[in-house]
Amino acid sequence: MRVLLTEAVFGDADDVGKALRELGCRVSTCHSRAGLCRALAPGGRCPFDEADAPDLAVDVRSVEPELTTREFGVICALRARVPVILTPAPGTCGPMIPPGLESRVVTADGEELIEACRGFLRSRTPAV
Repeated sequence: MRVLLTEAVFGDADDVGKALRELGCRVSTCHSRAGLCRALAPGGRCPFDEADAPDLAVDVRSVEPELTTREFGVICALRARVPVILTPAPGTCGPMIPPGLESRVVTADGEELIEACRGFLRSRTPAV
């Protein structure tokens, strides 16, 4: 399973990314550490333009109502018809759903997110 991971604030997605990788997910980001969209960087590509495009987008967000530029991958995911899960940033009680996305995304805490991904990976593993 390939997951596009975005975050509102640098570093907020570090723990989620680590947990997803430990689970066996391939985790991609759509921004460099400098905050530049990978598709706009010289020689760069958007993860959604690749043959093995993400199956899921996860956005680690705080309580700010508007998307930050580091979260624009959420819009790209929705345009690609890829499910989006918003999960709270460390130290917050829940992600704020940006206006207009209420019926297009779901929210999950960290445990719910990992369990959902674990179930997806199990369903894709052939029975022996």
